Amino acid sequence: MIIPQEKFWMEPAEAVAAPAVLFYRNRFRVERETELALRYSADERCVLFLDGERVADGPERGAPGLWYYGKLSVAVAPGEHTLTARVLMLGETFRPMAQCSVRCGLFVEERSRLLDARWECRIADCCRYTAPQPDWGTVPRLEVQPGYEWGLYRGEGEGWREAVRFADRRELHAPALPAMRCEPVMRYEWDGRMVRFSEYMLYHAEYEFSGEGTVEIRYFEHPESRPEETCAPEHYRDRFTLPGGRVRHHDLWFRAGQALEFRFSGNAKLEQMSFRRTGYPYRWNVDFHDDAPGRRALLAAAKRTLECCTWETYMDCPYYEQLQYVADSRIEMLSGYAVTGDRRPMEKALRLLALGQRPDGALACRYPARDRQENFVPCEHAAPLIPGFSLLYIQQLHDFARLRHNDALVRELLPAARRIAAHAAGHLDGGILRRLPGWNFLDWRPDWKNGIPPFCEEGGGCTLNWFFVQSLRDLADLERNFGSAVHAAAYERQAAELERAVTALFYDEARGCFAEDQEHRYFSEHAQVFAILTAGRTDLLPLLRKGELDECGIYFSFYYFEVCRLHGLDDCFARRLASYEKLALSGLSTLPEEFRNWRSFCHAWSAHYLYFHYSRDSFTERISHKTSTSSSEAAS
Repeated sequence: MIIPQEKFWMEPAEAVAAPAVLFYRNRFRVERETELALRYSADERCVLFLDGERVADGPERGAPGLWYYGKLSVAVAPGEHTLTARVLMLGETFRPMAQCSVRCGLFVEERSRLLDARWECRIADCCRYTAPQPDWGTVPRLEVQPGYEWGLYRGEGEGWREAVRFADRRELHAPALPAMRCEPVMRYEWDGRMVRFSEYMLYHAEYEFSGEGTVEIRYFEHPESRPEETCAPEHYRDRFTLPGGRVRHHDLWFRAGQALEFRFSGNAKLEQMSFRRTGYPYRWNVDFHDDAPGRRALLAAAKRTLECCTWETYMDCPYYEQLQYVADSRIEMLSGYAVTGDRRPMEKALRLLALGQRPDGALACRYPARDRQENFVPCEHAAPLIPGFSLLYIQQLHDFARLRHNDALVRELLPAARRIAAHAAGHLDGGILRRLPGWNFLDWRPDWKNGIPPFCEEGGGCTLNWFFVQSLRDLADLERNFGSAVHAAAYERQAAELERAVTALFYDEARGCFAEDQEHRYFSEHAQVFAILTAGRTDLLPLLRKGELDECGIYFSFYYFEVCRLHGLDDCFARRLASYEKLALSGLSTLPEEFRNWRSFCHAWSAHYLYFHYSRDSFTERISHKTSTSSSEAAS
């Protein structure tokens, strides 16, 4: 259902400058026990409290072209009540990197007719916000200064003024996903200074403090991790100045990791704390058991990684960016479907990523996102583009189309895939891609600068061209089943021409393999892997078996494993798998971003062993002609 109404949005009567946290309240009375039922939304995001108790938060993360509403239904007893909404208005500088905005405000459409017509609003004064580090993609660090009114979430305090209505023409869509997990965390270690969880998790935190003095809270991804030394210490901690008596604080955002640290001054004291686990409510259809200890540990770590990297969108790493990247989400889609059969996160990801398409046809490497140049990539003059990721979206759409679960969605998104291909084709130079704009990331290897293969900084390279060949073939398959036979034939011809050009320019006869650069100065597994997957170059298999080329990192080993599985390279598969098992047996509860030199202790693309352990098909297969399942089945 879509709500197009404009009359339910509200904002403060006076202009408010971001960053700010706003509170709205509605005081009402009921004569008998009844149910308060409403739809709500917010920009940027809100938490709802009924008489000081948290009852809802949202809306589900979306984008300007796909904004959601939430639903609340809660019993209320006879008497006086206060419904309060805490709304984040952090602005372009401070809102989370994956949070979009159109116009800040609160939307409430009540159906139970219990609320007062008058809503009041006020800003949370005496707060200071600083950019977060090292978890730079999340909410700012919060400093609560003397004079702060701690009871605002209960609707208390002075200075409330009537909120005003405004017209907002955005359409509000029904939630695409089920409610996120909200489960009390009952077991953790507490030594008076540090909280340590037994495993990596996403959690909302709530604290009750007492006394006069200060409390500082520092969040760690892992108990042994240490923030970078390049940032000021205050960027790592939330800081609260306490007024005496008991006060309660609800954290602004969910946290990710395994530990947090408290520091007290004066007679400040932590009276109690509570944590609620969040994340996507996956329902597993496998048991994650294996008799081999290494594989059993790996399955458990991969499961936890997938859990912690799936929220209201897919996320690359939940501690840092919390962004939905094309390459990461493709792996999450395939892995998650293999162990759950749930396609709702897949459908939402495909829709949202398509909304990140630029007018020239290139697809943003991540979406939803508020991208700022200085926060995006380590490459000078780079836009929010990764050429290979844009091309991978076509393959990702093909992955979904193969399931034949929602043909209508595939047809809806097919024009976006065509525009991606047209944009790439516009950068062919001498028959190959040489200078596609953006950050030419391919994989994390310790000897590659910024994830770019040597001699490929300009936006080309053998593997990127193989990406385009595969994407053209997948697009041709999509056209045959959901579009135009004429287009399908044209894309097949284009793929064949590009394959011939790639072979002529990058294949090294002396070494019997593909170089990454046209001058044949650098060789690695990456180009061989995609030549085998895309062009069927089985003559390269003995070279992979020798293991003499620079190896794929943990991300690109997803494609390496597929080659091994398709062509019976069990020995190669086992050798590479040993590196994953070593990580899983090292004491981590999740899998990191790289085999070595970890930045993130939990990274989405590292969970891909789930796909190979439980899936029996291949993403290289063509689309079948079975009938798409019904929309009612899609909601199950």
